[in-house]
Amino acid sequence: MPASPTKEVVSSGSQNARRGGCHELEFSGEHVVTAKIPTLPLNLTFNLPSGARISAHAFACSDGKAVARCYLPEAGEWTWEAKSSAGKGVASGRIQVEDSDLPGKLRASQLDPRQFQYDSGAPYLHFGDIAEALLQPGQTNWQAYINQAAQAGFTKIRTRLPKSATSSANFYDEHRKQLNLPFWDEVEKRLLYALEHFPKIQFQVDVLAQDRNELDRYEEGDPLTHLAVNYIIERFSSLANVHWSLASEIDPAKDSAVTLQALSRLGKAFYEQAPWHSLITCGQPRYANFLFDREKWCSLTSLASLGQVDGAFVQENRKLTNKPLVLDKDRSEHKLAPLQPRYYFRRLFWGVLLSGAHPTYHGLDTSGQGTGHKSGIIPYYDACHAARLHAGADDILHIQTFLRETCGSLAGWIPDDAIGGNKPLLVKAMRSTDGDQCIVYIANPDSHAGHTGKNGQGFYSDQNAGASDIFTTFNLELPFSNGTAAWFCPSSGQWKGKVEITKASTIFLTPEPGDWILWIQRD
Repeated sequence: MPASPTKEVVSSGSQNARRGGCHELEFSGEHVVTAKIPTLPLNLTFNLPSGARISAHAFACSDGKAVARCYLPEAGEWTWEAKSSAGKGVASGRIQVEDSDLPGKLRASQLDPRQFQYDSGAPYLHFGDIAEALLQPGQTNWQAYINQAAQAGFTKIRTRLPKSATSSANFYDEHRKQLNLPFWDEVEKRLLYALEHFPKIQFQVDVLAQDRNELDRYEEGDPLTHLAVNYIIERFSSLANVHWSLASEIDPAKDSAVTLQALSRLGKAFYEQAPWHSLITCGQPRYANFLFDREKWCSLTSLASLGQVDGAFVQENRKLTNKPLVLDKDRSEHKLAPLQPRYYFRRLFWGVLLSGAHPTYHGLDTSGQGTGHKSGIIPYYDACHAARLHAGADDILHIQTFLRETCGSLAGWIPDDAIGGNKPLLVKAMRSTDGDQCIVYIANPDSHAGHTGKNGQGFYSDQNAGASDIFTTFNLELPFSNGTAAWFCPSSGQWKGKVEITKASTIFLTPEPGDWILWIQRD
């Protein structure tokens, strides 16, 4: 897929800027970085049209330039002033920010704190993909990967900064004496490309992954580790397509108290020092309930589980928080793989969405350390054409079509499996706040008995199940007695006719075999 035209998201100098974009200021002369001090003692204050004042710092690039950057949440005239660490004025100026259609940063929805929206107010429907090593310099497929991720309908890419899950050595030069500025330039190249061509795609950037040594060094006050954290904040927090996961696989049963305290301090640093308030979370092992919901810095819940086609684990955790809940790990096509990937992931996506949470797909092993047919940063459709993947994410676009043509957003919607008789392996349901509309997913699997998996133990019927090749009947207990129900085929994205509803308790017969969606509205 060819890249979309550049959206003029990043402006600089005296150029007019766009709300929801990013503006850069460049400094030189005595303020240019030196080899031993790869950040600048240069403080900036931005005065927003609303009267808010935001402080930031300049950072260095490998070409010797010093850059300060601001995210632009407001239209109007901005002013800025740069001072040295001693308080001496260095430069000042104005930025004229025009209104625009750019989506801007990701936030919790103002209508429903469990859903997302962009700063522009447009709703955001989360469909994650995992590309851990995407930002590493050795990955040559990064541009095609981003292009095809957009084509497939992914709206979030989960990736990491460390070169491997357990090593952040690439942050620094080989002697660990200073920052590795060419690496950070490469990270920026990828993030800016995505921002300028596909500004609706978010990147959840894992800061330290599983490098517990680096996290402990942060707690111990290591100057270079603190320098790296400050540098990451200043260079990337102003990009509208970036939000943060502080670390991954954080396990209270295995990680020390020092590590957990370090994580809390790191979250506080990103919350307080990053002036543009990007979302922040933290990754945990499978089946762990989220630890950090009460932390002030925590803005969304990240979970990992298995076989969440019935949404049981996300609904259990939904009772514990009013923040957006993201299922960041389930099955993948390369590990713990389902026998029927396309049906499985379609069923997972609908099951998680109608449980009030946000789903993630996982195809290949993208760790950068894997080998073989199922490994690598390979663009989605290229991987499918080469039979490395088997169309597991092909129905994301159909889900987006359905929501666009019906309710537009799930903000305010309430999970309600009682509509389908509390049989979530067979029927998942959700209703609007006023109860006038319902979405019902009929999974119609060819097997579901004995689905007893719990925390990795027992049998998960979903791993082997496919869509049944027979029709199915099912009973719905609706919150109203008069209305219409429209059939939507989730594997083709096509509408297949309507039926009239004349009573609240109604038996339906699917129009064809396989799984189906019902869009039900009160008259």
